[in-house]
Amino acid sequence: MTNTLYIFCGIPFAGKTTLARALAKSLGYSRIDLDEVKFSLFGEHIKDSAIDRKAWDRVYKAMYEQIKQCLSRGETVIHDAGNFTRHERGLVRAVANNLRKDAITVFVDTPIEVAKERLIQNRIASQRFDVTDAEFESTVQEMEVPDEGEKHIVYTFGTHVDDWVRENF
Repeated sequence: MTNTLYIFCGIPFAGKTTLARALAKSLGYSRIDLDEVKFSLFGEHIKDSAIDRKAWDRVYKAMYEQIKQCLSRGETVIHDAGNFTRHERGLVRAVANNLRKDAITVFVDTPIEVAKERLIQNRIASQRFDVTDAEFESTVQEMEVPDEGEKHIVYTFGTHVDDWVRENF
């Protein structure tokens, strides 16, 4: 298979980054993470609420450029971000399309109750930045699950990662 762009999507705390890291490690793919790009530009302690529209545009532009560079070098890329809407996924898919590369959405299908419990556990452990209850609920409502019109594969909560990788890659 030629180099491909995998566009990860799912609700907050679904396990997108955990799965993306495992996939990148096991298959040697490049992983480009929205938050890591944001932190590289504005520092690790920047809050999303402190970033205005112009600054977000800068983050996305830098992220799309990194994806473009990796794909142009022949690398397979994992885009590790929420990508909650078809529109968001379409914007990143356009980067691959412009380079005549394949793009496949990876929907991380985790029950809302499980993601919510992970959010609560994160507030205790502080392993990653927090998401308010309102932001979590808003994102859950905004999430547009990929359908047959969007080339995609699904990772279902509870599936052993190695088995899923063997089946899909």
